[in-house]
Amino acid sequence: MASALALCGAEVEAGAYTQPAGQGQAILSGYASEGAAYYDRRGRLKPRGRFSKRELQLYVEYGLTDAFTLVGAGALQRISSADEYETSRRQGFGRTEIGLRARLWTDGRWVVSAQGSGALGGAKRGDGFAAVGEQDDQLDARVLVARSFSAFGGDGFVDVAAGYRARFGDPADEARLDATLGWRKRGSRWLWLTQSFSAIGLGRWSGPYPLKQRTHKIQTGAVYDLRSWLFVHAAGFVSVAGRDSLDEKGAMLGVGCRF
Repeated sequence: MASALALCGAEVEAGAYTQPAGQGQAILSGYASEGAAYYDRRGRLKPRGRFSKRELQLYVEYGLTDAFTLVGAGALQRISSADEYETSRRQGFGRTEIGLRARLWTDGRWVVSAQGSGALGGAKRGDGFAAVGEQDDQLDARVLVARSFSAFGGDGFVDVAAGYRARFGDPADEARLDATLGWRKRGSRWLWLTQSFSAIGLGRWSGPYPLKQRTHKIQTGAVYDLRSWLFVHAAGFVSVAGRDSLDEKGAMLGVGCRF
């Protein structure tokens, strides 16, 4: 089973599976998201001004060996945010992230991996409110566990990742928990995916943005193989709960190649 394609925004989070030595994949994706409400500190939805984000992301992974895969992502983005107090716009490079995934153990069905990555923020401090969360450098460490299975005349997998993201700026450090369920009918070109993404702020109540943010998103979509080496993918995502965070809805569309 190939990479879980667990991508939501420009972050390196593609699942426990590693690429074979000398092989890889590259994925170019466009994202569009909107928001007109936010979750307050008690997790209640409240109206706010308009938020809009457009992003073009390139994600690449390459098998250095069967057990070690190099991963990276970069993005161009345009963000606008407006409320009763301020209107802010920002466009330019998003985060640039690079990391290494190491397969620790497998028995053919189960896969256990570890991954570390670092990201450089693309925005500058002077870019305004629209760039909050985009200008800080970050380090991410995670453990990933996946299991393949057969059911309902097809083959599938479950992939779970738990990690810690240190953010050298605002907002606070985060605990991450992501999960992916994928299934493909035997002989079909379609791979169906359902995913969840959770980020839990670990506490910073001082500074210019004293937030203890929490976000929970779900995403559903599909990958379609045009050729053995070429595929397209599409998905929609939505925030289902949060705290000190945006109520965000969006969609993605992309094309990828295996090499």
